[in-house]
Amino acid sequence: MPLERLYLKDFRLFQEKTFTFTEGTNLILGINGSGKTSILESLNILLSGKSFRTKDTKECIKSEKDSYAISANGLIGEGKVSLKAFNSLEGRLTTNRILDGKKIRQDDLFYLQAILSRDLKMIDGEPDIRRDYFNDLMFHVKPDVKKISNKYTKALKQRNRALKNKRDNSEIDIWTKEVSSIGLDLSLLQYDFFKHFKNYSKKYIEDITSVDSFNFLEGLDVSFSKGWERSKKLDESLDDCIERDKALGYTSKGPHRMDFTFNINKKRAGSNLSRGQLKILILLIFLSNYSLLKNLKDTETILMIDDLSSELDAHNLTSILEEILKINHQVILTGIEGDEMLSCLKKLTNFTQINI
Repeated sequence: MPLERLYLKDFRLFQEKTFTFTEGTNLILGINGSGKTSILESLNILLSGKSFRTKDTKECIKSEKDSYAISANGLIGEGKVSLKAFNSLEGRLTTNRILDGKKIRQDDLFYLQAILSRDLKMIDGEPDIRRDYFNDLMFHVKPDVKKISNKYTKALKQRNRALKNKRDNSEIDIWTKEVSSIGLDLSLLQYDFFKHFKNYSKKYIEDITSVDSFNFLEGLDVSFSKGWERSKKLDESLDDCIERDKALGYTSKGPHRMDFTFNINKKRAGSNLSRGQLKILILLIFLSNYSLLKNLKDTETILMIDDLSSELDAHNLTSILEEILKINHQVILTGIEGDEMLSCLKKLTNFTQINI
């Protein structure tokens, strides 16, 4: 069981609070503003060192306090894991991750799949949302790709700085060649991982739509955009848009602009599905990752979903809960007291209810 206990001190609304989790499904219930999402945020900080609400984790310090502390313990396989995070107004975030008495890297921890309000715009929202989701999954499965991505980002920043400051063409050309060389390697790796992602997500959703009630997803496909013209090499595209990039002050083409699009019967899903149907599709995409993760990198996974029941009627809520409960991993859900999810869960399975 990944997580067993979570302790918060002076974090957001919580002065001092301990939460106990069990294997399987955990439902956190409370009224709006009671701190449900803050619990998920604290786990995200412990596991990734980042907040999904703010760039500066100092903002998580409780009002009129000068620091916060978070800790959790659980299991990875048979090993006991201990996680700690601390931040203060005068310092910066420090984390400590221990497995059986030895320090471990973030990559050796559980993989956290957090489905939050921003993720519900993944299909029809800005490309950055899809790229962040894709990169997080890819870097976990293929950590070596992250090293190449970091090299590309450094070269891209230098080219953007040269463009913005209107440097000589000779200096811009140096960084253009660097961006082109590393960018081509990165793009090939992106596309290779995309093929895995597409195959697993399509198969999972096709299997479900053939036997379940999600028939509005029949004909699903996913298309890839590498971030520049398909008919051109990267160096050609960068050369062709150099004057435009100078005017903009940044690099407009390259693998940092990669994207992927979901289609239903060759029509964009974002334009043809209802809000509730889009949410179902996004949830199923996250659930399809379990097959990908198991086959490409066997790892403990925690699924967190904030406000699962919003925009879903009772039928779709029950159907998606049935799929969520099939995964053999720890699940943490949040809901508002009195909503439909509690009654649905009571009908479907045993679960742990956490009231705040």
